[in-house]
Amino acid sequence: MVIGGLFLLYGVILIVAGLVGSVINLWTGLAMAVFGGAFVVWARIKRV
Repeated sequence: MVIGGLFLLYGVILIVAGLVGSVINLWTGLAMAVFGGAFVVWARIKRV
């Protein structure tokens, strides 16, 4: 859950930076946000 949240947070930060600056930050941020969101959803569904 923590790792997924961090990926999601850093992804959102990179998306904002990509909207202001370079395009590579936008694409990297989108990928990280999707990856982090998948982790969070997976952690919610598969409780240990």
